[in-house]
Amino acid sequence: MNYLIIPLLALFLFSTNSYSSADYSSREVDIGRPGDLDKVSRTIKLTQMDNMFLPAEIKVSEGETVRFAIKNGGNNKHEMLMGSMAELKKAANTRRMFPEKDHSEVHLVQLEPGEQKELIWQFTSAGMIDFACPLPGHFKKMRGIITVEKK
Repeated sequence: MNYLIIPLLALFLFSTNSYSSADYSSREVDIGRPGDLDKVSRTIKLTQMDNMFLPAEIKVSEGETVRFAIKNGGNNKHEMLMGSMAELKKAANTRRMFPEKDHSEVHLVQLEPGEQKELIWQFTSAGMIDFACPLPGHFKKMRGIITVEKK
């Protein structure tokens, strides 16, 4: 039985973070869908640095369509990928094993240093959505959370 304690303790320590006290790593989430430009209610500026997102906590309303203006303010390539923590961990592992593979998910933005791009997204369900840069060496620090508040 002792062989279970260490992995469980490691899982607990790894899943706790500064922006959430609950463990959302194993649940499925509805992250929404690509949004319609004509329905954008506001623009949220998001800056990627070489070890963080600014801001790392975002609040939106259920049903809201948001334009993310994402700028890479760092010196390295970065990505912003939304999903459940389990999905983000899987993406980070895939990028570590296959760093040259192309990725093209609709909820992914890839930016070179100094580059700025937009992502228009409609949040269809209330809940918590994680986002991160899944690139090797970035994932542990470059994370954030989107709280989708019920209308």
